[in-house]
Amino acid sequence: MATDGLSLFACIREMQPLVGGKIEKVQQPNKDILILHIHTLTRGRVKLMLCIHAENGRMQLISRNFENPEKAPAFCMLLRKHLIGCRIASIEQAGLNRIAVISLNGKDAFLDAMQLQIVVELMGRHGNLFLLDADGRIMDCMRHFGISEQAARICLPNVPYEKPPEAEKLSPFSATKEQLDSYARGRMPRYWLSDAVHGISRLCAEQIVSDDTPEDEIVPSVLKVFSDLAAGRFSPCIVANAGILPFVPKNASYRSFPSMDEAQDAFYRSRDEQAIITRSRTALRSVLEHAKKRTEKRLTECMQTIGDASRIERDRLYGELLTGVKGSGGSRSSIVVQNYYENPPVPIEIPLDPKFSVSENARRYFKRYQKNKSARTHALEQSEALREELDYLKCQLLNVAACTSEEEFVEIRDELIRMHYIRENNQERRRTQAKSRPMRYRTDRGTEIFVGKNNLQNEQLVRTSDPNATWLHAKGIPSSHVILNSGEPSREELALAAKICAFHSEASASENVPVDYTLVKYVKKPSGSRPGFVNYFHQHTLYVTPSSDEILSYRVREDL
Repeated sequence: MATDGLSLFACIREMQPLVGGKIEKVQQPNKDILILHIHTLTRGRVKLMLCIHAENGRMQLISRNFENPEKAPAFCMLLRKHLIGCRIASIEQAGLNRIAVISLNGKDAFLDAMQLQIVVELMGRHGNLFLLDADGRIMDCMRHFGISEQAARICLPNVPYEKPPEAEKLSPFSATKEQLDSYARGRMPRYWLSDAVHGISRLCAEQIVSDDTPEDEIVPSVLKVFSDLAAGRFSPCIVANAGILPFVPKNASYRSFPSMDEAQDAFYRSRDEQAIITRSRTALRSVLEHAKKRTEKRLTECMQTIGDASRIERDRLYGELLTGVKGSGGSRSSIVVQNYYENPPVPIEIPLDPKFSVSENARRYFKRYQKNKSARTHALEQSEALREELDYLKCQLLNVAACTSEEEFVEIRDELIRMHYIRENNQERRRTQAKSRPMRYRTDRGTEIFVGKNNLQNEQLVRTSDPNATWLHAKGIPSSHVILNSGEPSREELALAAKICAFHSEASASENVPVDYTLVKYVKKPSGSRPGFVNYFHQHTLYVTPSSDEILSYRVREDL
């Protein structure tokens, strides 16, 4: 739920103590977020986050830290060059639109006075962030849009900045009772408020006044909310179906906060983490799906080559039968000979190339036979490797779906770089990454069950677990490695561990899923094999049907 005009108005009013502050540092953790580290006169050092995410777009002061990417984006480098050392002259809102303008004063490389502007457009999927010079020209922006992309305006460097189209609406702080009455007649408030007044979304309009409010009380109630906001009397709160509001809703449950910043932090923290996870999952899934389609295509081609055995043997037969034919053959397109490999011999018609003699046609059949025979032998060798690669990619897609933290995605990405599915940028600097943790379940008897969410976790579980603990894996299909941390589990614990294993497998929605189990000491990783691949011995098989409700009830709560 992106910020609407009224919420942005309240946020900017709260940010006025930043005026006069000096920008000391600029961060761009991802393509949607910019963070300005500001040393203010009254509040000390603070961090101002400008986010143009389609659903989580907003402006707010934050306390948590964001890590810089391994390589700073070009836009961030430009901002560091021009913004560090500048002081904030003003923070204003363009009318009551979802547009904030931060005016800056500083000095250029020649120590001459310089004026810049940061324009933040919080307009959903059309959101953008611009750096403008003193003449209103775009120095650069977060998202570039050119003419060829059928954009409503050009968003490129060295182009004059144009404001987004603005609708003809009333200002909530100057609208009169008569003007609002003219819109209110016969219409529900949630429709005419958002259509007639600037800065009010449909969700916000539903909370200002309810549909069952008496008609003669609607406009006075609306004017009361507007007058409180104009006077700076904000009541920040979170409403379940409307997001963050700067006023108390009419007829809805809400949670109050001392400031808009605290309300936004409570509302958006988990949404930001989910957005990062979604972006990482989408990027890795795209790489894996592309590799999977390519491998499936190659495997199909190999199977077609392998399936041509009869045609290959036919070429050998034709060559041998033509070898015994006397004469040049002339310009015939076929010849009938006796197939002496049959008992009794039967006549067989062999196609010929009229441009060549019979003996030359025989040599051509032998040559094609040898070529196709070698291709089939190579295809047989390749098909096994391609099947292993396909199983590996399916397992990685399963791992990506199970990831719940950024560290786990980084581990999978590093593995894909080592396996040459992703090209590593040599200019990227590697940093020490915190290790992720496997999923945990706990049985009624307190026995812990560990589930690997990627190949690194799978291998670590096998390597570090008690040799007499129970190891489980879905039979013949990609799945997570599961460790039941008990050498002598009960039948109920073993059944639960098998259901958990089936739930974290490719057959999670199937019935009677076969799950193999054995002791950890019987699980071995072959030298030189792919990550996550193991051989196991002395196994037994259980057939289980996983149920998500039952399985999640045993999940350790702090891991959820």
